[in-house]
Amino acid sequence: MKSIAYIALISFLLQLTACNKDQVLPDDGGDNLDSALYKLAFIESFLLDIAEPSGLSWSLNHNDLIVVDDRSNQAYIIDIKGDKRLAYAYKGDDTEGVTIDENTNTIWIAEEEESKLKELDSNGNELNSFKIDVDRGSKKKGLEGLSFDSEKNIFYILNEAEPGLLIKWQKNGGVISQKKLKFAQDYSGIFFDNADRSLWMLSDKSKKLFYCDENAVVRQSFDLDFEKAEGIVVDISNNRVYIVSDSERRLYVYKITK
Repeated sequence: MKSIAYIALISFLLQLTACNKDQVLPDDGGDNLDSALYKLAFIESFLLDIAEPSGLSWSLNHNDLIVVDDRSNQAYIIDIKGDKRLAYAYKGDDTEGVTIDENTNTIWIAEEEESKLKELDSNGNELNSFKIDVDRGSKKKGLEGLSFDSEKNIFYILNEAEPGLLIKWQKNGGVISQKKLKFAQDYSGIFFDNADRSLWMLSDKSKKLFYCDENAVVRQSFDLDFEKAEGIVVDISNNRVYIVSDSERRLYVYKITK
C-alpha cells in the first residue's frame, strides 16, 4: 500500500510541474531562486513592415522602439503598435542587436558575422566601430543581443552559441568579463532593466524568455508559443513586455505583473 501511495504522489507532482509554464529554474552555477516572481500574459501582436526584425530597443525618446532588420541591415523607429516611423541613415552588415546609451544619446548596433559594435549618432550616422574578440566556433553564431547599463556604463552582449556567452564590455575599457551560458539552446536577445538591475534574455531555439540577475543567474523562465524570438524590451513601470519575431515579422506585446 505504501508503494502505491508513493507512486501516486510522484505522479501528481509530475503532472503539477508539467502544467506550470512559468517555470523557476536553477541558474548555471548555483541554486539561488528569487521569491518575487512575475506572471506573463499575451495581449496582442502586430505585423511589421520589416523583413527580418532581429533586435529591439527603446528609442532615444523612450516613447517608441528601435528595431534592426537582418535582411536590409538597417535600423528603424517603430511605435509600440509596430507602425514604422522612420529609417535611420545607418546601413550595416549582419545586424542583430540594438540598444541606446542614454548618457551620450547614441545608438549602438551589434553586427554578428564580424563581431562588431557600431556607435551611431541620433540621426543614425556612424561614429565609431569596435571589434569584440570572441573565440567562437562559427561566424554565424556570433554577436546576437545587446543592452546597456546606464548606471555602470556597461554593455551586455550576447554571443548566440558555440559558445553561448554573456559579455560585459565598456567603450573605454574593453571586455570586462565573459560568462559561458548553459541554460538554453541558444541566446538571441537581451534587455537590461536599470530599475532592479536585471537581465531579460531570449532563446529562439528553446522558445523561452528568462528573467535573470545582472550576472545571468536565472530566476524564472517563461515559455513562448511562437518562433524566432530575437529582440526584447521590458517596460515594468507600465507592465509591458515587447518581443519581436524574426520569422513571423511580428511585434508581440505581453502584460507582466507580480
